[in-house]
Amino acid sequence: MSGVAPQNDEHGRPIHLALCPTCDTNDPDRPAAGLLAQWFADGGGHDASRVQEGAHLLMEWTKECMAAHGWYLQDAPPDQP
Repeated sequence: MSGVAPQNDEHGRPIHLALCPTCDTNDPDRPAAGLLAQWFADGGGHDASRVQEGAHLLMEWTKECMAAHGWYLQDAPPDQP
């Protein structure tokens, strides 16, 4: 697993962000997991001005994970236009 530099939580315990083997491929066609982990490591989760960036990265990661299992995200349910 790859990780980012550890940070401490509010009690001084180290927090380690890591990717699972499926996400940690270093595949240039599947960068979302690493970008999302880096966003958190850079403090994105504590910066309200970066909410849209985080939402976008989370959605991209979700789509990559789904694609790895042969699924895809559809814009609307099948019975709606």
